[in-house]
Amino acid sequence: MSDNLVQSLWDDRIGWSRTADRLKKRYVGGRTVVLGLTVSGAALQTLAATVGVASIKTSAGILGAIALVLAPFVTRYFLSVEETRKWLRARSISEGIKSEIYCFCAKADPYVGADALDILRAKVREIRGWAKDLELDRAKTGNPSEPAPPMFDADKYLHARIYQQINQYYRPKARWNAILAERFRWTEVTMAGLAAAIGAVATYAGGDVSARLGPWAAVLTTVAGSVAAHAAANRYEFQAATFYATAAQLDDLAQEWLPSGKAMPGEEWSRFVRSCENVISAENRGWMAKLDEKSETASTRPSQP
Repeated sequence: MSDNLVQSLWDDRIGWSRTADRLKKRYVGGRTVVLGLTVSGAALQTLAATVGVASIKTSAGILGAIALVLAPFVTRYFLSVEETRKWLRARSISEGIKSEIYCFCAKADPYVGADALDILRAKVREIRGWAKDLELDRAKTGNPSEPAPPMFDADKYLHARIYQQINQYYRPKARWNAILAERFRWTEVTMAGLAAAIGAVATYAGGDVSARLGPWAAVLTTVAGSVAAHAAANRYEFQAATFYATAAQLDDLAQEWLPSGKAMPGEEWSRFVRSCENVISAENRGWMAKLDEKSETASTRPSQP
């Protein structure tokens, strides 16, 4: 009975995780599409204004206008504050259930008595209460299943939860976000440098050369700004720093526990497990709050045609 219930709750957690993954994919894809539309729209409109061939001028003008009209449409319907918060709430539900199940399997307070299973069921029910207006998105995911974690001793909890999070999630995520932040920063710098160079050449040459090259300096400036905005919206630098710091905190907690000689279950063990889970929860809340704050700020800005 106990195993079946834990498996059922874990499967629900997997469903919310897959729901969050799908909503995140839509969000990230939308951001990428907006970046592409903005850049291509500006380039095509500039091509239409500078090229001499009538057929190219017309085609580029039409396609550029379409791209620039679609960009705010995609932003409004796929990157709205509410759409972003759906992803964040689905992730919060998944991670909240996951944390409680790991505490239960590690026999940490309050899951130490005969009523541990009832407490877990009530806590998961409470977490599901965050799912208001997400029922349709959750229904689309279906009922995926993965094996639930077993009951842990101290060593198994450390390896299955703490070291797994450190080595397979936080450190790789920190490195990847740092790489992305650097790539976007260099792209921004390169575009800005090219814009400055083209602007200087256009100013020096003057005449027809200036008329043809000058607008492309403006396009590259727009590209640099769009790349910077895209990187800022995805919080690459913040997430890299947060993931790295979380890995370090978890590693410190593990290193403090290992030589302590304390045993489980007990008050010290419960405090250790809750400290680890609180570090993970704080990291989740931190980057999600930053992303939510960023999406809300962006939504107040007027759309650019």
